[in-house]
Amino acid sequence: MYRCALLLASVFSVVLLSDLPSCRADQPNVVMISIDDLNDWTGFLGGHPDVSTPNMDSLGSRARNFTNAHCAVPVCSPSRISVMSGTAPTTHGSYEIGPRYEELPALHNVPTIQRYFKDHGYYTLAGGKVLHHGFTGRLSEAIDQSLGRKKSPRPRKAMNRPSSWSGAWDWGEYPDENAQMADHQLALDSVKFLQSDSKTPFFLSVGFFRPHVPLFVPACWFQKYDIESIHLPNIPSWDLDDVPKNFLNINRYALAPTHAEVLQDGKQRELTQAYLASISFV
Repeated sequence: MYRCALLLASVFSVVLLSDLPSCRADQPNVVMISIDDLNDWTGFLGGHPDVSTPNMDSLGSRARNFTNAHCAVPVCSPSRISVMSGTAPTTHGSYEIGPRYEELPALHNVPTIQRYFKDHGYYTLAGGKVLHHGFTGRLSEAIDQSLGRKKSPRPRKAMNRPSSWSGAWDWGEYPDENAQMADHQLALDSVKFLQSDSKTPFFLSVGFFRPHVPLFVPACWFQKYDIESIHLPNIPSWDLDDVPKNFLNINRYALAPTHAEVLQDGKQRELTQAYLASISFV
């Protein structure tokens, strides 16, 4: 039986060597799962005392866990580019949300991991948020089958965020059912493929959006965490003392308020509950 490997980065990634039968013993099936903005708040990594992640914990108990891994860039797009290209940001040159993988001159002749597997006889599938901008342009040629990149529904009006915060940074019990969530449908589609009788070794890339903001998941996940009793992160008062002043107010991507604003607006406990709920949903 093939075991799995875990990689913790800005994108929490899981690479599974599946024990589903493939055509050749030296070409095991591979499933790569990325979970957007998940930190170490899982049971098996011990990042938060209240979190409930039984499926991840089951996987982690059977896995090789890399607990001292670090993201290449603390920004979504360049971090994913590093993972998919196997190159450092000092090589590919991206430190921002853009540009796209295929627009970087340093990567013109560098295949994605999907392209590499395809060139070595694998059937490649991808769904959800794997690369930040998706497999566009020449990158689409590396994907034999797309599982789609749908988005979950959002409420028409803000639910809980203060009016001064970015529209992306909202949270709440929405929608009503798990089946309405894009991540849920992606999981079902992935399982359906895994249960099919594939005659060719495959490389399946699956990218879940939650717990990226906005933190909207059905009510049942919020109900797992009593807002009055959850543990809040212990943040030392001196934590930012060694950070240069010009970095303290970086908020250029308009995704999040500063930590000071979260405390000032009294939203830390609500956000902690919403983040925990979103993790458990995944």
